[in-house]
Amino acid sequence: MALQCGIIGLPQVGKTTIFNALTAAGARVGGFSGASDNPNIAQVAVPDPRLDDLAKAFKSKKITPATLRFVDVAGLAKGSSRADGLGGRLLAHVREVDLLVHVARCFENEHVSHVEGSIDPVRDAETIQIELALADLETVEKNMERAAKTARSGDKKAKELLAVLERVKVPLEDGRAAREASLKEEETTLLRDLSLLTLKPMIHVANVDESGLVPDHPLALALEAMAAQDDTLCVRICGQIEAEMATLPPEERDEFMQVYGLKRSGLDKLITASFDLLNLMTFLTAGEKETRAWNIKRETRAPQAAGKIHSDIERGFIRLEVYDYDDWVSCGRDEKKVKEKGLWRSEGKDYVMRDGDVCLFRFNV
Repeated sequence: MALQCGIIGLPQVGKTTIFNALTAAGARVGGFSGASDNPNIAQVAVPDPRLDDLAKAFKSKKITPATLRFVDVAGLAKGSSRADGLGGRLLAHVREVDLLVHVARCFENEHVSHVEGSIDPVRDAETIQIELALADLETVEKNMERAAKTARSGDKKAKELLAVLERVKVPLEDGRAAREASLKEEETTLLRDLSLLTLKPMIHVANVDESGLVPDHPLALALEAMAAQDDTLCVRICGQIEAEMATLPPEERDEFMQVYGLKRSGLDKLITASFDLLNLMTFLTAGEKETRAWNIKRETRAPQAAGKIHSDIERGFIRLEVYDYDDWVSCGRDEKKVKEKGLWRSEGKDYVMRDGDVCLFRFNV
Protein backbone atom coordinates (compact mmCIF):
# COMPACT_ATOMS: atom_id res chain seq x y z
CA MET A 1 0.00 0.00 0.00
CA ALA A 2 1.17 3.55 -0.75
CA LEU A 3 2.23 5.64 2.23
CA GLN A 4 -0.61 7.81 3.50
CA CYS A 5 -0.97 11.53 4.18
CA GLY A 6 -3.94 12.67 6.28
CA ILE A 7 -5.43 16.07 5.41
CA ILE A 8 -6.84 17.76 8.52
CA GLY A 9 -8.08 21.20 9.52
CA LEU A 10 -11.02 23.19 10.81
CA PRO A 11 -14.26 23.29 8.78
CA GLN A 12 -14.38 25.51 5.68
CA VAL A 13 -10.66 26.15 5.35
CA GLY A 14 -10.45 24.69 1.81
CA LYS A 15 -9.29 21.16 2.63
CA THR A 16 -11.53 19.43 0.13
CA THR A 17 -10.79 22.01 -2.57
CA ILE A 18 -7.10 21.17 -2.19
CA PHE A 19 -7.89 17.45 -2.07
CA ASN A 20 -9.83 17.78 -5.34
CA ALA A 21 -6.94 19.60 -6.95
CA LEU A 22 -4.53 16.93 -5.72
CA THR A 23 -6.60 14.03 -6.91
CA ALA A 24 -9.20 15.29 -9.39
CA ALA A 25 -11.51 13.05 -7.35
CA GLY A 26 -14.52 15.36 -7.39
CA ALA A 27 -15.17 15.19 -3.64
CA ARG A 28 -17.95 17.45 -2.39
CA VAL A 29 -16.75 21.01 -1.63
CA GLY A 30 -17.61 23.86 0.67
CA GLY A 31 -20.54 25.68 2.23
CA PHE A 32 -22.45 22.82 3.87
CA SER A 33 -23.12 22.07 7.51
CA GLY A 34 -22.65 18.76 9.25
CA ALA A 35 -20.00 16.23 8.39
CA SER A 36 -19.68 12.64 7.34
CA ASP A 37 -17.27 10.38 9.15
CA ASN A 38 -16.39 8.77 5.82
CA PRO A 39 -13.13 10.24 4.50
CA ASN A 40 -12.26 11.03 0.89
CA ILE A 41 -9.35 8.83 -0.21
CA ALA A 42 -7.26 8.91 -3.37
CA GLN A 43 -3.77 8.11 -4.61
CA VAL A 44 -1.65 10.89 -6.08
CA ALA A 45 1.32 10.61 -8.42
CA VAL A 46 4.63 12.01 -7.17
CA PRO A 47 5.91 14.48 -9.81
CA ASP A 48 9.07 13.13 -11.45
CA PRO A 49 10.19 14.43 -14.88
CA ARG A 50 12.78 11.64 -15.06
CA LEU A 51 10.01 9.16 -15.85
CA ASP A 52 8.93 10.82 -19.10
CA ASP A 53 12.56 11.25 -20.08
CA LEU A 54 13.37 7.56 -19.60
CA ALA A 55 10.10 6.38 -21.13
CA LYS A 56 10.76 8.39 -24.29
CA ALA A 57 14.26 6.97 -24.66
CA PHE A 58 13.15 3.38 -24.02
CA LYS A 59 9.91 3.77 -26.03
CA SER A 60 7.99 2.44 -23.05
CA LYS A 61 4.39 1.38 -23.53
CA LYS A 62 3.51 2.30 -19.94
CA ILE A 63 4.64 4.88 -17.37
CA THR A 64 3.96 4.24 -13.67
CA PRO A 65 4.88 7.00 -11.20
CA ALA A 66 5.49 6.62 -7.47
CA THR A 67 2.36 7.44 -5.46
CA LEU A 68 1.19 8.80 -2.14
CA ARG A 69 -2.26 8.17 -0.68
CA PHE A 70 -4.17 11.20 0.62
CA VAL A 71 -6.98 10.83 3.18
CA ASP A 72 -9.25 13.87 3.59
CA VAL A 73 -11.47 13.84 6.68
CA ALA A 74 -14.28 16.28 7.46
CA GLY A 75 -13.39 19.43 9.37
CA LEU A 76 -12.30 19.07 12.99
CA ALA A 77 -13.21 21.54 15.72
CA LYS A 78 -12.88 22.15 19.44
CA GLY A 79 -13.89 18.98 21.24
CA SER A 80 -12.89 16.70 18.37
CA SER A 81 -10.58 14.79 20.69
CA ARG A 82 -13.57 13.24 22.49
CA ALA A 83 -13.48 9.59 21.52
CA ASP A 84 -17.23 9.08 21.78
CA GLY A 85 -18.26 11.69 19.19
CA LEU A 86 -17.88 12.35 15.46
CA GLY A 87 -14.51 14.00 16.09
CA GLY A 88 -13.21 10.83 17.69
CA ARG A 89 -14.27 8.82 14.64
CA LEU A 90 -12.64 11.36 12.33
CA LEU A 91 -9.37 11.24 14.26
CA ALA A 92 -9.47 7.44 14.07
CA HIS A 93 -9.20 7.74 10.28
CA VAL A 94 -5.92 9.62 10.52
CA ARG A 95 -4.33 7.51 13.26
CA GLU A 96 -3.01 5.11 10.66
CA VAL A 97 -1.58 7.71 8.25
CA ASP A 98 2.16 8.31 8.03
CA LEU A 99 2.07 12.13 7.84
CA LEU A 100 -0.40 14.90 8.69
CA VAL A 101 -1.17 17.78 6.33
CA HIS A 102 -2.84 20.61 8.23
CA VAL A 103 -4.69 23.10 6.02
CA ALA A 104 -5.14 26.57 7.52
CA ARG A 105 -7.30 29.28 5.96
CA CYS A 106 -5.31 32.37 5.01
CA PHE A 107 -7.92 34.14 2.89
CA GLU A 108 -10.99 36.32 3.46
CA ASN A 109 -14.30 35.41 1.83
CA GLU A 110 -17.54 37.08 2.92
CA HIS A 111 -19.55 34.22 1.40
CA VAL A 112 -17.79 31.52 3.45
CA SER A 113 -17.90 32.05 7.20
CA HIS A 114 -15.20 30.87 9.59
CA VAL A 115 -16.18 28.76 12.60
CA GLU A 116 -14.28 31.15 14.90
CA GLY A 117 -15.72 34.28 13.26
CA SER A 118 -12.35 35.62 12.05
CA ILE A 119 -9.34 34.55 10.01
CA ASP A 120 -6.31 33.64 12.13
CA PRO A 121 -4.29 30.67 10.83
CA VAL A 122 -1.96 30.55 13.85
CA ARG A 123 -4.92 30.33 16.24
CA ASP A 124 -6.47 27.62 14.04
CA ALA A 125 -3.22 25.64 14.00
CA GLU A 126 -3.06 25.86 17.79
CA THR A 127 -6.67 24.64 18.05
CA ILE A 128 -5.87 21.61 15.89
CA GLN A 129 -2.67 20.97 17.86
CA ILE A 130 -4.51 21.00 21.18
CA GLU A 131 -7.18 18.58 19.91
CA LEU A 132 -4.55 16.16 18.61
CA ALA A 133 -2.63 16.44 21.89
CA LEU A 134 -5.75 15.80 23.99
CA ALA A 135 -6.61 12.74 21.91
CA ASP A 136 -3.06 11.45 22.38
CA LEU A 137 -3.13 12.24 26.10
CA GLU A 138 -6.20 10.03 26.53
CA THR A 139 -4.42 7.20 24.68
CA VAL A 140 -1.24 7.66 26.73
CA GLU A 141 -3.02 7.69 30.08
CA LYS A 142 -4.95 4.50 29.27
CA ASN A 143 -1.75 2.75 28.25
CA MET A 144 0.10 4.03 31.32
CA GLU A 145 -2.45 2.27 33.53
CA ARG A 146 -1.95 -1.01 31.68
CA ALA A 147 1.83 -0.69 31.58
CA ALA A 148 2.00 0.16 35.31
CA LYS A 149 0.08 -3.00 36.23
CA THR A 150 2.33 -5.17 34.06
CA ALA A 151 5.50 -3.41 35.25
CA ARG A 152 4.67 -4.26 38.87
CA SER A 153 5.06 -7.92 37.97
CA GLY A 154 8.64 -7.22 36.88
CA ASP A 155 8.04 -7.08 33.12
CA LYS A 156 11.08 -5.27 31.69
CA LYS A 157 9.39 -4.15 28.43
CA ALA A 158 6.43 -2.75 30.36
CA LYS A 159 8.81 -0.74 32.55
CA GLU A 160 10.52 0.69 29.47
CA LEU A 161 7.17 1.56 27.88
CA LEU A 162 5.95 3.22 31.08
CA ALA A 163 9.07 5.39 31.23
CA VAL A 164 8.56 6.57 27.63
CA LEU A 165 4.85 7.21 28.21
CA GLU A 166 5.69 9.37 31.22
CA ARG A 167 8.02 11.44 29.05
CA VAL A 168 5.51 12.06 26.24
CA LYS A 169 2.76 12.84 28.72
CA VAL A 170 4.58 16.03 29.77
CA PRO A 171 4.20 17.97 26.49
CA LEU A 172 0.74 16.47 25.83
CA GLU A 173 -0.58 17.86 29.13
CA ASP A 174 0.47 21.32 27.89
CA GLY A 175 -1.32 20.81 24.55
CA ARG A 176 1.98 20.28 22.75
CA ALA A 177 3.11 17.49 20.46
CA ALA A 178 4.52 14.19 21.72
CA ARG A 179 7.42 14.60 19.27
CA GLU A 180 8.64 17.47 21.48
CA ALA A 181 9.74 14.81 23.97
CA SER A 182 12.71 14.23 21.62
CA LEU A 183 12.56 10.46 21.79
CA LYS A 184 15.29 8.19 20.48
CA GLU A 185 14.41 5.84 17.64
CA GLU A 186 14.15 2.81 19.91
CA GLU A 187 11.84 4.74 22.26
CA THR A 188 9.60 5.77 19.39
CA THR A 189 9.44 2.13 18.34
CA LEU A 190 7.92 1.25 21.72
CA LEU A 191 5.03 3.62 20.97
CA ARG A 192 4.40 2.43 17.40
CA ASP A 193 1.26 0.44 18.20
CA LEU A 194 -0.33 3.46 19.88
CA SER A 195 -0.42 5.43 16.57
CA LEU A 196 -0.01 8.72 18.42
CA LEU A 197 -1.14 11.60 16.21
CA THR A 198 1.40 14.13 17.49
CA LEU A 199 4.34 11.81 16.86
CA LYS A 200 3.61 11.96 13.15
CA PRO A 201 5.48 14.49 11.00
CA MET A 202 3.34 17.45 9.95
CA ILE A 203 3.18 19.91 7.07
CA HIS A 204 1.15 23.11 7.37
CA VAL A 205 -0.58 24.37 4.23
CA ALA A 206 -1.30 28.09 4.07
CA ASN A 207 -4.39 28.12 1.83
CA VAL A 208 -4.33 31.60 0.30
CA ASP A 209 -6.29 33.48 -2.35
CA GLU A 210 -4.57 35.23 -5.28
CA SER A 211 -3.37 38.06 -3.03
CA GLY A 212 -1.55 35.49 -0.89
CA LEU A 213 0.84 34.60 -3.70
CA VAL A 214 2.92 37.70 -2.94
CA PRO A 215 5.85 37.01 -0.55
CA ASP A 216 4.77 39.47 2.17
CA HIS A 217 1.19 38.27 2.67
CA PRO A 218 0.70 38.72 6.46
CA LEU A 219 -1.52 35.70 7.20
CA ALA A 220 0.70 33.28 5.28
CA LEU A 221 3.84 34.79 6.83
CA ALA A 222 2.39 34.31 10.31
CA LEU A 223 1.73 30.62 9.70
CA GLU A 224 5.15 30.15 8.12
CA ALA A 225 6.81 31.78 11.15
CA MET A 226 4.90 29.51 13.53
CA ALA A 227 5.87 26.43 11.50
CA ALA A 228 9.53 27.47 11.54
CA GLN A 229 9.42 27.93 15.31
CA ASP A 230 7.89 24.44 15.73
CA ASP A 231 10.42 22.94 13.31
CA THR A 232 7.68 21.87 10.90
CA LEU A 233 7.23 22.63 7.20
CA CYS A 234 4.82 25.13 5.66
CA VAL A 235 3.75 25.23 2.01
CA ARG A 236 1.75 28.11 0.52
CA ILE A 237 -1.04 27.05 -1.87
CA CYS A 238 -3.87 28.90 -3.58
CA GLY A 239 -6.48 26.15 -3.52
CA GLN A 240 -8.82 27.78 -6.03
CA ILE A 241 -6.07 28.37 -8.60
CA GLU A 242 -4.73 24.84 -8.13
CA ALA A 243 -8.23 23.37 -8.47
CA GLU A 244 -8.77 25.29 -11.70
CA MET A 245 -5.36 24.28 -13.01
CA ALA A 246 -6.08 20.62 -12.26
CA THR A 247 -8.89 20.68 -14.82
CA LEU A 248 -6.57 21.83 -17.63
CA PRO A 249 -4.70 19.55 -20.03
CA PRO A 250 -1.00 19.19 -19.05
CA GLU A 251 0.18 21.21 -22.06
CA GLU A 252 -1.82 24.26 -20.88
CA ARG A 253 -0.71 24.25 -17.24
CA ASP A 254 2.68 25.94 -17.77
CA GLU A 255 1.02 28.86 -19.54
CA PHE A 256 -1.62 29.06 -16.79
CA MET A 257 1.08 29.22 -14.09
CA GLN A 258 2.89 31.97 -15.97
CA VAL A 259 -0.24 34.12 -15.76
CA TYR A 260 0.01 34.00 -11.96
CA GLY A 261 3.80 34.16 -11.84
CA LEU A 262 4.12 30.59 -10.56
CA LYS A 263 7.29 28.67 -11.40
CA ARG A 264 5.94 25.47 -9.89
CA SER A 265 2.56 24.17 -8.79
CA GLY A 266 1.90 24.53 -5.08
CA LEU A 267 0.52 21.01 -5.08
CA ASP A 268 3.74 19.69 -6.59
CA LYS A 269 5.58 21.40 -3.72
CA LEU A 270 3.23 19.76 -1.21
CA ILE A 271 3.60 16.29 -2.71
CA THR A 272 7.39 16.60 -2.93
CA ALA A 273 7.60 17.96 0.63
CA SER A 274 5.46 15.06 1.88
CA PHE A 275 7.69 12.61 0.04
CA ASP A 276 10.83 14.12 1.55
CA LEU A 277 9.39 14.37 5.07
CA LEU A 278 8.51 10.68 4.97
CA ASN A 279 12.22 10.04 4.28
CA LEU A 280 11.43 8.51 0.90
CA MET A 281 13.50 8.30 -2.24
CA THR A 282 12.94 6.88 -5.71
CA PHE A 283 14.67 4.27 -7.79
CA LEU A 284 13.70 3.69 -11.40
CA THR A 285 13.25 0.77 -13.75
CA ALA A 286 13.02 1.35 -17.49
CA GLY A 287 12.28 -0.77 -20.54
CA GLU A 288 10.06 -1.11 -23.56
CA LYS A 289 7.25 -2.65 -21.51
CA GLU A 290 7.22 -0.11 -18.67
CA THR A 291 9.13 2.73 -17.04
CA ARG A 292 8.36 2.95 -13.35
CA ALA A 293 9.29 4.84 -10.18
CA TRP A 294 9.46 2.94 -6.90
CA ASN A 295 9.16 4.41 -3.37
CA ILE A 296 11.66 3.20 -0.79
CA LYS A 297 12.95 4.53 2.52
CA ARG A 298 16.39 6.10 2.43
CA GLU A 299 19.20 3.72 3.46
CA THR A 300 17.36 0.75 1.90
CA ARG A 301 19.73 -1.96 0.60
CA ALA A 302 19.47 -3.51 -2.85
CA PRO A 303 17.71 -6.81 -1.96
CA GLN A 304 14.99 -4.99 0.00
CA ALA A 305 14.52 -2.55 -2.89
CA ALA A 306 14.13 -5.57 -5.17
CA GLY A 307 11.41 -6.79 -2.83
CA LYS A 308 9.36 -3.70 -3.67
CA ILE A 309 9.06 -5.11 -7.19
CA HIS A 310 8.41 -8.73 -6.17
CA SER A 311 9.25 -10.90 -3.18
CA ASP A 312 10.74 -13.52 -5.54
CA ILE A 313 13.33 -10.98 -6.75
CA GLU A 314 14.39 -10.24 -3.17
CA ARG A 315 14.55 -13.91 -2.25
CA GLY A 316 16.59 -14.84 -5.32
CA PHE A 317 18.68 -11.66 -5.48
CA ILE A 318 22.07 -12.16 -7.18
CA ARG A 319 23.23 -8.65 -8.01
CA LEU A 320 22.06 -5.22 -9.11
CA GLU A 321 23.12 -3.64 -12.37
CA VAL A 322 22.68 0.10 -11.94
CA TYR A 323 23.58 3.55 -13.19
CA ASP A 324 22.65 7.04 -12.07
CA TYR A 325 19.98 8.91 -14.03
CA ASP A 326 22.08 12.10 -14.12
CA ASP A 327 25.06 10.14 -15.47
CA TRP A 328 22.78 8.74 -18.19
CA VAL A 329 21.71 12.27 -19.13
CA SER A 330 25.34 13.47 -19.21
CA CYS A 331 26.10 10.57 -21.57
CA GLY A 332 23.50 11.76 -24.05
CA ARG A 333 20.83 9.36 -22.75
CA ASP A 334 22.81 6.47 -24.21
CA GLU A 335 23.32 3.33 -22.09
CA LYS A 336 26.21 2.26 -24.33
CA LYS A 337 28.12 5.44 -23.46
CA VAL A 338 27.29 4.93 -19.77
CA LYS A 339 29.04 1.55 -19.98
CA GLU A 340 31.97 2.93 -21.99
CA LYS A 341 32.64 5.56 -19.32
CA GLY A 342 32.52 2.97 -16.55
CA LEU A 343 29.39 4.45 -14.99
CA TRP A 344 27.39 1.23 -15.28
CA ARG A 345 27.96 -0.63 -12.01
CA SER A 346 27.37 -4.11 -10.64
CA GLU A 347 26.44 -4.02 -6.94
CA GLY A 348 25.86 -6.72 -4.32
CA LYS A 349 23.60 -7.29 -1.33
CA ASP A 350 25.18 -4.57 0.80
CA TYR A 351 24.63 -1.77 -1.73
CA VAL A 352 22.65 1.15 -0.27
CA MET A 353 20.23 2.51 -2.86
CA ARG A 354 20.51 6.09 -4.09
CA ASP A 355 17.81 8.41 -5.39
CA GLY A 356 17.77 8.31 -9.17
CA ASP A 357 19.27 4.83 -9.51
CA VAL A 358 18.16 3.21 -12.79
CA CYS A 359 18.08 -0.47 -11.94
CA LEU A 360 18.16 -3.95 -13.43
CA PHE A 361 17.95 -6.67 -10.77
CA ARG A 362 19.50 -10.05 -11.49
CA PHE A 363 17.93 -12.92 -9.57
CA ASN A 364 17.34 -16.67 -9.59
CA VAL A 365 14.39 -18.52 -8.02
